[in-house]
Amino acid sequence: MTKIKKLKLPVYSYEVLRRARRHKLDLAAAGLPDEQAVREHASALAAALEPAVVFEYLPPEDEAAAGINGSPRQPLTVGILTLGKSFEDKLANPPDDTHKRLGRIAAQVFMQTAVGVTADLAGREAGPEGFELGPAIFIASCPEPELPPREATAVPLYENELIKRLFERLEASRIGVSFDGAFSPKYSAVFALPWLQRKAKGLRMKEKIRRM
Repeated sequence: MTKIKKLKLPVYSYEVLRRARRHKLDLAAAGLPDEQAVREHASALAAALEPAVVFEYLPPEDEAAAGINGSPRQPLTVGILTLGKSFEDKLANPPDDTHKRLGRIAAQVFMQTAVGVTADLAGREAGPEGFELGPAIFIASCPEPELPPREATAVPLYENELIKRLFERLEASRIGVSFDGAFSPKYSAVFALPWLQRKAKGLRMKEKIRRM
């Protein structure tokens, strides 16, 4: 059964600042001279968010799940979310390149936060069944998430046809999102949350000791 949620997101303005510093943005030259100014700017961007998500559980034998997982097959929750048209409008026409890059960083943080909130919701279903959720698989996302590097062979390539099938199945139009090679609204994503068999407490402890 597909679930639809309007999301309330915590605003991690410090994470926006941290990433901006890591990317060496010249914030002072853009009129953001200190930490407080950047955090206020991030909060002003967040005020334009209208996040919404549709998500659905897919059993391992499902054709769409197989298209995402490949082999071995496993159950998962697939979702489509958007940060909304008003947020897209807020980031349009930035006054300079620094504001443009900072807006993209903020969008990354807000997107990953929204996926995390969705994972919390989906986890309420997975937990009682003896599963826990693995890291999100971003099938398509704008902007692309800033994630730890993975081996190229571990990152499958998803065709537009799979994305379009998921849009039809989850009826993404109910949250005002469409996909025709690009998202509308622009800042949207399709993602999957793998269901992983929960390990027994004793087995986890043995693995931890072995790694020490």
